Amino acid sequence: MGSGSAGKEGGPFKTLLRQQTQSALEQREFPFFTLTTFPPGFLVHVGGVVSARSVKLLDRIHNPDEPETRDAWWAEIRQEIKSHAKALGCHAVVGYSESTSICEEVCILSASGTAAVLNPRFLQDGAMEGCLDQRLSRQPGFFSIGIEEASPPGCGFCHIPYDELNMPFPAHLTYCYNCRKQKVPDVLFTTIDLPVEAIVIGKGCLIQARLCRLKKKAQAEANATSISNLLPFMEYEVHTQLMNKLKLRGMNALFGLRIQITVGENMLMGLASATGVYLAALPTPGGIQIAGKTPNDGTYEQHISHMQKKINDTIAKNKELYEINPPELPEEIIGSPIPEPRQRSRLLRSQSESSDEVTELDLSHGKKDAFVLEIDDTDAMEDVHSLLTDAPPPSGFYSCNTEIMPGINNWTPEIQMFTAVRVSRLSNINLTNQTLNKNFNDLCENLLKSLYFKLRSMVPCCLCHVNFTVALPEDEIVQIAVTAVAITFDKNQTLQANNAPTEKSHQRASTDNEEQLQFPLELCSDPLASQPFSPAKEVSEGASSHTGIPAAQRATSVDYSSFADRCNSWIELIKLKAQTIRRGSIKTTASLDKASPLAEGYLRHRSVPPCTNSTVSVVKMTPLSFLPGAKITKYLGIINMFFIRETTSLREEGGVSGFLHAFIAEVFAMVRAHVAALGGNAVVSYIMKQCVFMENPNKNQAQCLINVSGDAVVFVRESELEMLPVQPSTVVSQPTSSGDVTT
Repeated sequence: MGSGSAGKEGGPFKTLLRQQTQSALEQREFPFFTLTTFPPGFLVHVGGVVSARSVKLLDRIHNPDEPETRDAWWAEIRQEIKSHAKALGCHAVVGYSESTSICEEVCILSASGTAAVLNPRFLQDGAMEGCLDQRLSRQPGFFSIGIEEASPPGCGFCHIPYDELNMPFPAHLTYCYNCRKQKVPDVLFTTIDLPVEAIVIGKGCLIQARLCRLKKKAQAEANATSISNLLPFMEYEVHTQLMNKLKLRGMNALFGLRIQITVGENMLMGLASATGVYLAALPTPGGIQIAGKTPNDGTYEQHISHMQKKINDTIAKNKELYEINPPELPEEIIGSPIPEPRQRSRLLRSQSESSDEVTELDLSHGKKDAFVLEIDDTDAMEDVHSLLTDAPPPSGFYSCNTEIMPGINNWTPEIQMFTAVRVSRLSNINLTNQTLNKNFNDLCENLLKSLYFKLRSMVPCCLCHVNFTVALPEDEIVQIAVTAVAITFDKNQTLQANNAPTEKSHQRASTDNEEQLQFPLELCSDPLASQPFSPAKEVSEGASSHTGIPAAQRATSVDYSSFADRCNSWIELIKLKAQTIRRGSIKTTASLDKASPLAEGYLRHRSVPPCTNSTVSVVKMTPLSFLPGAKITKYLGIINMFFIRETTSLREEGGVSGFLHAFIAEVFAMVRAHVAALGGNAVVSYIMKQCVFMENPNKNQAQCLINVSGDAVVFVRESELEMLPVQPSTVVSQPTSSGDVTT
């Protein structure tokens, strides 16, 4: 493999290191890494996304109990991934994942990852152990590296690993906008999280490409053939959508790319999710230019110019929204646009391999022509409309499918995980590809809008690790499940201070009104206690509404001197228990960190011993691998649980939404109870692997299977670590305020 545009700077030494790493990795059959986050310096170069798909017939497996046939299928996929990575000049694949989609006897095998060149120092014996130890103790956005040499300047992973003379695909290359020495592509797609050393301008955002295609109902080999014929075109259209939406937002790189192809009886669905960012090392993306096929028509030209204006306005608004303001390069460095940049790059190849002078930079692509969209049919017009129909998130909201939103560092410990499942029936008989695309796009957009609405009390916040899963369980039924976590961040350092007076004034107003009532209503002062079916709970793990006053202070204001108040507290407690039985506890569905004032006041009235804790800490759940503002002190093992529920009274339980809501709330409650029984207080890396829902409306029946997994851990808040005194060598046992005994 050639060194590409590495230049003369450390060329022989770098080539030797690459050969050592390649020989070390070639000893492994498949040098694939499923990890998505790495310490600085681990990734030397990133080549791009490599993927492979294959359509198989399950009835060709003669003995289903023996895995030889399936192993041979996956070996073919992995060998193809390895060959793709080698064609990009890379010797490893990071962010690797495999998935399947099965409908009757047809199965689509999919694999994808990011081709990369790795640092050989990290692959030596004992080198990774120290890095992993530091990885566990790190905070988001900060990393310390355990090797002797300094970390790269933040652009090394963007440099191309393949030989510029023998590129495996046509690409526009420019010199790196950061170091000005090596070549970088104009756009970069990866399946990993954003490296911590990367230099990012502005904030990131969630970018999705959605696609539906009809197919004829067929059996066995004819069905597999029709699917195989559709897959390449779907891949191309999904890639085109991602490129267009990336340019529409003024960004030049995608991270965390996940493409899911789902097969049904009469359709194929594709959903691609990624986080778009603007990397300072890559060139500024060009705009999007609309070109019509019939320029002689005046009305058509007017329509084209109107759409062009809307696209230009959208790009300008997105740059302002995501704070993308790259530094302006001097005119003498940029130069004037050149009609034939490829011819010039060929002339400069000999110079780029022998010299790395800044005066020879080929930055003509900085003012390159716009990306042209030619509208020649209905599908192309539909693509343009889909670009403009993606509504940006409301003010104060950000979203990404990676663990950390690029550009935001001041996270708070307030997190809220949620899972939402939406089932839609396509009742239209005359379905077309355009109608399917519109319905699918509206379904995803409405789901995101509903999440923004239900989490509005947490503004400003970011939806991280947004994971969409699409399924086609039955004919003309689409099921979408999304799991994410909402994390608040301190935007202007005054949000919490402004909230406290509002809550206090609200409580004073409610107290004045309650003086006119026969029975005092202090017990219902908590919004979640007074509104057990608030709109926030429509999400299976709804947004909590924390008040500014501690629960203990609210509980001390409750007077239980009269018999009427005592009966009132008993009635409220019975209601609380009834709701716990039906829906899962309020603490489970609302993620309260403390028990309600009712329970505290009731326990205090019953003369609970002071050493007993009156507040129950809720087990935290998050799809992230860490907890903001906390340190994981112990890992208790993997949680992998299956749940099955069925009902014969679907309408009486609130229909599909009520049944699924109650079931998912029970799943959360049982996962929390299991982790608490193990002695943990949090679940990290939570994922819903499967959610299979089937219904029979005529018989009023429904069944659902859910498979979830995660890591049970014990964490300690950083504030609590600072408050803990340094104990001397003598061990002393003393009761704490929480009722536990510390040593």
